[in-house]
Amino acid sequence: MVNLPIVVGVVLFLACTAFLLSEKGRHLRRLGRVLVTGLDSGFRIRQILFLVKIGTAAGLKDCSTLFWSSSALDKCTAEIVRQAKLTGTETDPETQRLLSSLYAYRRRMDLDQSRKKRGLTGTRDIAAGQRICIVLAGTGVFHSRVTANSPSFLTVEFPSSPTILATDIDWVYRDVKVFFWRIDDAGYEFSSRVLPAPSEDDNRAVLRLSHSETIRRSQLRKARRVKCRIPAQLYLLKDGSKREGIESDPGMKCMLEDLSESGAMILIGGKAVKGLRLKLQFLIQDALIIMTGVARGVEFDEKKNRFRLHFECDALDPRMRNVVLSFVYNVLPQEEPAVPSWLPDENAAPDFAPPEAEELPDFAPARGEGDGGTSPG
Repeated sequence: MVNLPIVVGVVLFLACTAFLLSEKGRHLRRLGRVLVTGLDSGFRIRQILFLVKIGTAAGLKDCSTLFWSSSALDKCTAEIVRQAKLTGTETDPETQRLLSSLYAYRRRMDLDQSRKKRGLTGTRDIAAGQRICIVLAGTGVFHSRVTANSPSFLTVEFPSSPTILATDIDWVYRDVKVFFWRIDDAGYEFSSRVLPAPSEDDNRAVLRLSHSETIRRSQLRKARRVKCRIPAQLYLLKDGSKREGIESDPGMKCMLEDLSESGAMILIGGKAVKGLRLKLQFLIQDALIIMTGVARGVEFDEKKNRFRLHFECDALDPRMRNVVLSFVYNVLPQEEPAVPSWLPDENAAPDFAPPEAEELPDFAPARGEGDGGTSPG
């Protein structure tokens, strides 16, 4: 006698197997894998389904790559930004929430990648062209750049400072501390000694630094930054004022040399002191960005006779932060030319100031074309 429940069970099993092996079944399995991965990554089901739709429209064959491939995630984000511009939903709260979630996840990807990096194990791994800060105890902070790295020593440009004449210092055999940021990695510091140079190098504007086997990886960069050239208006804030509204009056002309959601490197044609409260106002495409924050450090560019401010901004408005991140991750629509020119992050400037940084003379605004000077850049 045939056992009916067993027969029904076998038939159902075979039917399910046949369905899962079909095209529709494979699609369902892929969707299930994407849902599980997306939920594990902190996204909601509604957001995941929307990402699958956008990812498919963007030409992704496997939408689960959105949660582990930065290029796939950037491609999907670019499509969302493009469609939001086309449909006029850029400021829609749901669009902004989704973009915020995507950028937060993208930031996590970057941070995880930095943590997995091996990092530098000694000063012999430092690349030529690396910008550095040299701290001479009891004297001040000097800026320089590595020009060559040999097995015996580091060769660096002769240090410069806006307030201290470096050529008046007897550098040979002096102990120094060196700080620098490595691109897409972290901050580093090490101790060194200035070595004597042979007579044929006497006329060269360089120093030789001893190598160190002990190099400290001090902190990971939490916000990705990219090089740029964005004209901006700079305003001084007094008495702790935030003044987050739009400024109708022109400010002091300046140029942004790199940008992130946490701040910028500002090039000015005047002098400044560390700790100033500042406000920046600039455009990315047609979007106005307003940043308020603090000048965390000051760097003197001796060749251009200009100053760079390491600017750390307060919490950004969510919509403005998403626009900045769209620029940082290069997902702005390509058919519309941006006001700034996006450049790869080849040598992002450090976003920290060494512990013994000197203060400079009071802030003097950059001179504009109307008052007999030129704006930076």
